[in-house]
Amino acid sequence: MRRGSVTVAIVFAHWTGTAFPGRANSRTERTSLMIAAVRRQVLCVASIIVALGSATPAWCAGWELVFSDEFNGDKLDRTKWATRYIYNNETMDRFNDEKQRYRDNHVVSEGVLNLTAKKNEGADTFDSAMIRSHQTFYYGYYEARVFLPNARGSWPAFWLEADYDIDGKFWHPPEIDIFEYVINGVEDKPNMLHSNAMSKDKWTPQSYTYLDSSFVLRFQDMVSKEDLNKDWHIAGFVWAPDRISFFWDGRLVYTRMYQWLRKDGQLGPPAHIDLNFAIGGAAWAGRHGIDDAAFPQTFKIDYVRVCQFTSSERGSRKCGPSDVTPDPNEFGYRAALNDMPKPTFLNVTNVVADKKPDAGVLSLSTTDPLKIEIPIKIPNDYPTNRTLHAYVFDETTGVMVASAKKPLQQVSRKEGEDGVSVIEFALPAVPREGNYLLGSKLTAEVAGEVGPKEVPVACDTTVIQPKKARSCRLLSLHVRR
Repeated sequence: MRRGSVTVAIVFAHWTGTAFPGRANSRTERTSLMIAAVRRQVLCVASIIVALGSATPAWCAGWELVFSDEFNGDKLDRTKWATRYIYNNETMDRFNDEKQRYRDNHVVSEGVLNLTAKKNEGADTFDSAMIRSHQTFYYGYYEARVFLPNARGSWPAFWLEADYDIDGKFWHPPEIDIFEYVINGVEDKPNMLHSNAMSKDKWTPQSYTYLDSSFVLRFQDMVSKEDLNKDWHIAGFVWAPDRISFFWDGRLVYTRMYQWLRKDGQLGPPAHIDLNFAIGGAAWAGRHGIDDAAFPQTFKIDYVRVCQFTSSERGSRKCGPSDVTPDPNEFGYRAALNDMPKPTFLNVTNVVADKKPDAGVLSLSTTDPLKIEIPIKIPNDYPTNRTLHAYVFDETTGVMVASAKKPLQQVSRKEGEDGVSVIEFALPAVPREGNYLLGSKLTAEVAGEVGPKEVPVACDTTVIQPKKARSCRLLSLHVRR
């Protein structure tokens, strides 16, 4: 190669999973292990560029950052997070006999999210806090930097929970507990951390292919020489289609076989992220009482990041700026899914003849009838037994003032570009002045369920809202006489 020229060498790319340790009992097995080892080494040996005599390697596969929150503002980003569990119409504030009640009892300050639990005077309860991601995922690497609380009765956790399925139903299991940090003062102490996952048979016998000496298999607990609530720590977790791996401060604690299956043996819905600070519960954290005098306590979170494995040039050795990211050469995986396909509502531009919205806001009068064209991008092979709803509701009170619905398989669609369908609705004029929102959703009739279920959709509009929801705000309407 001539100095001063740039030459691109051969690019190698390979999708792989972790090669698990084991003894090769035959020549065929030994050969297979050798091939697997070579393949791991060439996973992303890519584009060796020679320029002025120096070589610079580039990644052709690896981790792609798909979600993150560094908590650098002064308030929680509500487009990323909810503050209650997804159950009870997304209002559940506790499980079973836990003593906390989740409230918006969080503070974002100096780049840290603080989930604080404090005792309620004259009551046997605590106000506490949690966050739940709106965005959902299949597989990937999950990382959070945390500072754990220190009080008997504490139960902070970082976990992955099954979201709505394509028909708007819940399934449990599956569930992955990246970690649960319980202090009950007897069985569970400040130097212990629990990590486990449940699948279709709930807590099934685990097949571990790697186990650090700090992990006690009987209880699925990591036991440290020192208390874990004296400094910041980084919890990392790789969720692959056939296995899971837990990391603490960059050290691999375990790898075991695992599949994300619901109780009927089918693939579970995609997962959302939960970070919550529970208190008490007779079965575990509160088994030996709660040290009320030690509260308030805070579960601190510096950041949350999610990366998924890709074989494209978007892949990187690291997940964001993290220095403890597992090597994608060893922990990459093969998967066709990274989330569940959802219908996507797009910007509405036609509502009233001769009037166009500006930055997601449409000004109209109390005499303007609404002839709405709703653009929606529907995934291939998506079920058609859905009902599409369009409605207008008061922005302040939430009271609905007009609505209409159509069976999706029967509507007349105007096919646009890129597979976008444009569906027309006629609604009466909004009779009173005020600020309103135009919204839309899809519902499904599900066997065994009472009433229609709102199904997950994606929102890609100029109105600020979570990207994933069960309904989308399409346009703000300012109605004047």
